[in-house]
Formats: sequence, structure tokens, C-alpha cells
Amino acid sequence: MPHKGIKMKRSKIPNKERFHYCMSMEISEWEFYGINSRVYGMATAYSDSSYFKNRSRALIKKIKKRINDIVTNDEIFRLMLFHDLKILDRGFREVTPLNHNEIDIIGYFFYLVAHLLGWAHLEGKFFRIPIYYQTREQQEEDLRKSSNLKIQTGLYEVYKKRQLIKKLLSEGDSYPTVASIMGMTVANVKSLDKNEHIDYLYQREFESKEEE
Repeated sequence: MPHKGIKMKRSKIPNKERFHYCMSMEISEWEFYGINSRVYGMATAYSDSSYFKNRSRALIKKIKKRINDIVTNDEIFRLMLFHDLKILDRGFREVTPLNHNEIDIIGYFFYLVAHLLGWAHLEGKFFRIPIYYQTREQQEEDLRKSSNLKIQTGLYEVYKKRQLIKKLLSEGDSYPTVASIMGMTVANVKSLDKNEHIDYLYQREFESKEEE
């Protein structure tokens, strides 16, 4: 069975309200800042329109800085993306409980993605070819992280391991004891214990398919 806390938040709160518990926003912040550098459990904070607005605008600033750092040989492209971000930032700035402009913001995001992938000038064709480059160090680290526990065993197995770890810990076993029982390192046990997003991803992948 999935973690009851996550289950309750997704089943008891049907997200009918515009601003609501939003795990996807919290996961997005983890991607931008790193999962270990952010406070856990902030998905509920997105129930507040001001928090949603402020965090969204903070992410826009981070995206703009990244674009400014990496787009160095195509000034037209850089200015195009900056214009897209300016429109997006304005959309988020205008978010209020009374101003329902979410569909506009979604439209602006698609516009930005289109430009990032090479479309432009409203002609339905490519004017640029995106190229992703990795340094040797980045490639080695990427390969190492892509072969971690989640990738090797699959989401289902990781979810089951997490549930067993939480059960053992709730019964009073220490991290070293659980690590010994599970045949894992203490660091991996601690990581699985605190990474609540695994429950959310499991529910999204498996329970949504069962409902279909």
C-alpha cells in the first residue's frame, strides 16, 4: 500500500481549488536547487497564491540566469528567451485569488519551450538546432547517478524498500540496524526514509494506471 500521508493528500483533496497541495511544484524546486538543499513538505504551501507567485518568479529568475550563462553566441536567441521570460514573470506577478490567468501562463510556457527547441517566427519550422554538451566530468557523474538504486531496481522495488525501511524504523530499529537488515548503506537508508517524493511518483505511475 502507498504511504497513507501522500494517499490522503491526493484522494481527500481533489485539487478543485486553484491553489492547492502541489507535489509537482515541490519536485520542480528540487530539480532546480537540489533535493538536499530544500526544506521538505512545502507542497502544501502552494495552497497560498502569494507563495505560488513568489516561488514561481524565483524559478523564472534562476532560468534567466542559466540562459544568460549558456547562450553566449546567439544574441537574437538570448533576447528572444529573455522576452519570453519577461512575459512569464509578468503572468506570475499578476496571479491573485481573483485573477484567473493560469491558462495564459501555460501558453507562455509552451511558447518558451517552442523557442528552446528551435521553433521561431510563428512559421512552424526550426530556425535553430539545440545541442546538449557534457564535459567528461558531467558525463561520468550523470552515468553514475543514472545507475543508482532507483534506476537499477525500478520505481516499484524502491517504493517497497522504502515502505519496509519506514516500518522497521517505526518499530524502533536504528538506521545502522535497518541498513544491516536491508543490505544497504546507512546513507541509502536515510535517503529512502526522507525522500517522500518516491511515494508520490509510485502512486502517479502505478495507481493511475490501475484506475485506467
